[in-house]
Amino acid sequence: MIAPNPNLLCKQAVLYYYDFLCDESRALIPESVVNHVEQCQHCREQISKLKAALSQADDLESEQGQVRSAVTAMLKLHFDYIGKPVTCNIVKPFLPCLLDPALEIRIPTPIITHLHNCQECSEDLDIIRSLSLSRKQLCRLSQLFAEKPTGNDISCSKARDAIPAAVSMVFSGIDSEVLKHLCKCPVCRGLLYKKRQKICDSLPEDSQSLGFPCESVSSTDIFDYVVPYGIDPAKDQYAKFRKSLTSHVTTCPTCLAKMQTLHETIYYIAERPDSDVVTIYHIDESAKAEARSESDEIYAGFPIRVETANREDEVNTGRSASTIAFGAALKEKVSAMNLKSLAKTAVAAAAIILIAVALFLSTQTAKAVTIDKIYKAFVKVKNVHISKFDDKKELIQERWVSRALNIYMTKTGKELVLSDIPNGVRKSKQLGTAVTDTKPLTNDEVADVEKKISGSLGLMPFYDISEVPLDREWSRITDNGLEDVSEGVEVYDLIWTEKKHGGSAVFKKWRFFVDPETNLPQKTEFYEKSPTDSEYTLASVMVVEYLSNSEIKALIKDIGF
Repeated sequence: MIAPNPNLLCKQAVLYYYDFLCDESRALIPESVVNHVEQCQHCREQISKLKAALSQADDLESEQGQVRSAVTAMLKLHFDYIGKPVTCNIVKPFLPCLLDPALEIRIPTPIITHLHNCQECSEDLDIIRSLSLSRKQLCRLSQLFAEKPTGNDISCSKARDAIPAAVSMVFSGIDSEVLKHLCKCPVCRGLLYKKRQKICDSLPEDSQSLGFPCESVSSTDIFDYVVPYGIDPAKDQYAKFRKSLTSHVTTCPTCLAKMQTLHETIYYIAERPDSDVVTIYHIDESAKAEARSESDEIYAGFPIRVETANREDEVNTGRSASTIAFGAALKEKVSAMNLKSLAKTAVAAAAIILIAVALFLSTQTAKAVTIDKIYKAFVKVKNVHISKFDDKKELIQERWVSRALNIYMTKTGKELVLSDIPNGVRKSKQLGTAVTDTKPLTNDEVADVEKKISGSLGLMPFYDISEVPLDREWSRITDNGLEDVSEGVEVYDLIWTEKKHGGSAVFKKWRFFVDPETNLPQKTEFYEKSPTDSEYTLASVMVVEYLSNSEIKALIKDIGF
């Protein structure tokens, strides 16, 4: 029997581990490799581990579908840089995607290891994280960082004609390709910046609209107008609902200054030249057994070796074709790709990593309830009744939400308020009376109600899964001392930290009481504490009931709306 320590043939066989598992590829395996694997216990064990890991990955793929496919495709893009010099401009398009919790990568890749070694790229990542962009905005930012102007691009003269409208935040008459050009072309976006600054300087400091909360205007709100890359005005059905925001921002020096700051931030990253750090990622099975220096501890146990060089060293730092292909890959929906379509180099590298860490895509078991499963299950909910209680467990408010009927109703004290989007009205009345006050819904009110209906309904701490912090903790609670836990319900804690103005921290905990069969919460509890507190303090409780369309209709009829 051949000894299990990898020898030259073992290293050669690694490249064909995946082919041993695919009937259509077995004929491509050299006879010498087939003969070696038949005699080598070490290689057969490694192939068995790979098969088990891929099987578990397929289970997760079937459960989490597009998200897992996207992770697989993203890892392929990462592993395309094995053995190649990686510079900042190569890493830049990957930065926004690294902030999407659904695309979280848990293993060192050629891109991740550059981040560990390059302070400039690490700082860029922190800056983008601080903007708290939505998933769609992060994806579009990745595409912007990946794409470069081409010979078939819109002419600068045509784009410059659109600058006044773009500065006025009126995109309805601007072609989507023009908006792309205004983001990609340094000259045109510089002219746009100067035009906006000229308007900002001309406004008196007290010209803000009275009553409009400037402090609530966030980077997420204005991002689409600073970075309209990927925006198609002809298909923007929500543009009319943003008029109150855009009409304010264009006449407010404070909010225009926010736009200028965001412009400087985003395009500084886009234009930042490569740092002196160049990294090269090598697959090295023997590296697992080597002693690690303190700076290399993050790679301990992984079969990799990371070479760092300076730009003046003789390495080929030219922009790889894979970088250009990255933008196209994102545009073609990376979620449509499948693990079996990976290139052989990427699969071989992934195979070694899989074997090293036992699980390629996730540390969660297929049956465990996860925060993303809860969000996904809740998206499919049609009708819900939520009762909110304070820290003393006294009822504060009830809400009935029907996504199927497009209505939103609240009961606070004795007042009932129904927002009926299909009929465009808001009705209110006091319990015990027959008098109903009916008013038409404004565009802003419709937009507000639609956002409430489509989001997490306050039942979860974040509007959608893309906003959940990457450093959150998620754990199951099995304490037998928990009160009010129904049979068959599992309890999980989501814990994260938020920074207040001034830098102080607040520790927050959201406890979910979940039906593991449906992944739907039956109850949630919200806790928080300061750094000086030893225990979390209960802030609120929400109890959930899932209803049918007929139950919602009957309730509204009984109320008299």
